[in-house]
Amino acid sequence: MAQAKDETTESTSNDETADEPEEIVVEADEILVEEASTTESPTATATLTDERIESPLAGERVIFVNAPLPPKERSNRILGALLALVGAVAFAFLYAGAAAFLLSTVVAEPFRTAGFGAFIRDASFWVPVLFFAIAFVLVVLLLNRAAWWLHVLGSLLVAIVVYLGSIGVLLLLNGFGGDPDATFRTFASSPFLIAAALIGREVSIWVGFLIAWRGGKVRARNRAERDAFDAEQAGKASDGAPTS
Repeated sequence: MAQAKDETTESTSNDETADEPEEIVVEADEILVEEASTTESPTATATLTDERIESPLAGERVIFVNAPLPPKERSNRILGALLALVGAVAFAFLYAGAAAFLLSTVVAEPFRTAGFGAFIRDASFWVPVLFFAIAFVLVVLLLNRAAWWLHVLGSLLVAIVVYLGSIGVLLLLNGFGGDPDATFRTFASSPFLIAAALIGREVSIWVGFLIAWRGGKVRARNRAERDAFDAEQAGKASDGAPTS
């Protein structure tokens, strides 16, 4: 019995010895130190903090105000163009009266035998009227609110356009018609076209005076509205009110 007990004790001792982990002894020469690669790109890291970035406008109420627009300047072109068309009607009547006078006193072209009715229906009457209307309207649109002396200069342009434009168109019309007498000299010396140029200049001067007078009133109104707007904005700025 004593021998069996010793065997059991020895067996138990051997099992405990087998369960114990083995010690691993590493020599100093066998330790290898692996250096980290320096070629790797650094990794950015973000640090979270409890700090808050305070806005300079925090706690304040922001109000957006539309910038006030200056008053729009009034134009004189629409009424000026209408007055120019009225002037074209006046030019047609005055030109017709001058043509009637020339037909009764001056032997001119074939209209002396055909009479005033034939002249009114002819291109020698309508071409200058059309050129006057077109030239005068364009001058008025260009000058807008200009002073009267500019309309005086514009009347010279209107007269030149009426005279040279009528000569050119009549040369084309009569040249296509096969008239051998249709030359530049013939039309340039025509008393009808000379009268048309002179009447066109006078009508554009005096109608232009009316347009310039109205343009002066428009300029004064625009100036008054602009001065009132500037004064109002200056008052708001001095009071500390936002203007934009």
